[in-house]
Amino acid sequence: MEVLTTQNFFDGHTLHGPSALSLNDGHISKIESYLGAPEFHLLSPGFLDLQMNGFDAVDISDATVEQLIDLDNQLLALGTTHWLATVITAPLDRLEQRVRFLDDVCRSGRVPGLVGIHIEGPFLGRAPGAHNTEWIVPIDMEWLHRLPDSVRLITIAPEQEQAIAATSFLVGRGIAVSMGHTRPSATEMELMIVAGANMVTHLYNGMSGVHHRETGMALRALVDPRISTGLIADLAHVSPDAVRLAFAAKGGDGVCLVSDTVAWNTERAKRRGIQIVNGSPQLVDGTLAGSSTSLSQCVQRSVHVAGVGLEDALKAATATPSRVLQRPEYSRVAEGDTANLVAMNDALCVTGAWRALVSHRA
Repeated sequence: MEVLTTQNFFDGHTLHGPSALSLNDGHISKIESYLGAPEFHLLSPGFLDLQMNGFDAVDISDATVEQLIDLDNQLLALGTTHWLATVITAPLDRLEQRVRFLDDVCRSGRVPGLVGIHIEGPFLGRAPGAHNTEWIVPIDMEWLHRLPDSVRLITIAPEQEQAIAATSFLVGRGIAVSMGHTRPSATEMELMIVAGANMVTHLYNGMSGVHHRETGMALRALVDPRISTGLIADLAHVSPDAVRLAFAAKGGDGVCLVSDTVAWNTERAKRRGIQIVNGSPQLVDGTLAGSSTSLSQCVQRSVHVAGVGLEDALKAATATPSRVLQRPEYSRVAEGDTANLVAMNDALCVTGAWRALVSHRA
């Protein structure tokens, strides 16, 4: 048995004071108040990243099983205990082949943090961003019907002709639908939300924005309680004020922090001309091409730079993404639950992480 003591304890919903958590056989056997000198400044549920394209030299689009295992270990050390492998716009046959491979990996259990797949494209709209426009195509319902159960999230543009039918079908299968890379009309947005879309992909980026006389996608996302807002709080994709606005409008229950990290250190990235500029991967024309900022750093920057409350920032990296996927157990810390935890110091740097029987300490 291991006992973790902390000055602050976040259980997935509420921030508590000094606490002790007893771990036994990968589970939390007891939670109680603690009066001694704690080992950690903060304990929280491990972070859940819904948008993980890769990291450093590991690219989700072509990684081997061994590379995915290495990536999972890197992410655990950074406080991310669960994550979705994100695959982006590509020819449908190639994309389907990759999804099948990732599904096999998910089912094998060899990468314990990998809990599903996020497909971002190719059914996008009028704001493609860094996606290859030659591969953006109309929705193929037969292709969607062949998707394996490991697919947990799909980004679709509301202006796609079959967006409503696709959303209804996917939600009926238990797959969350996010609206992204889009400049839709107010009617297209509303119909897709009614059909079951419950998120927007990377708020402010790849969508129509906030205007005082026009209902852009970003504005609608900020004021509509039915949808959560994915947010890349690396402070390159969005400014501190934009982060602050999102949390002021939605709270931690409505903001879903994502890393959107990419493999910036590969030959493929070099061939695309991707380079790190001011800490962020960019194409040669200056277009942002994902992030190099971990989810724990997004939490840190939200709090220490953007001035977001700690409880809200932690919710946005734990309970809110869990709710989007309808899997609350990923981000819940209670007696009897699996020990999926992250420890942070007062600067909100990760100092330890636990996923069942696997632990990492800085």
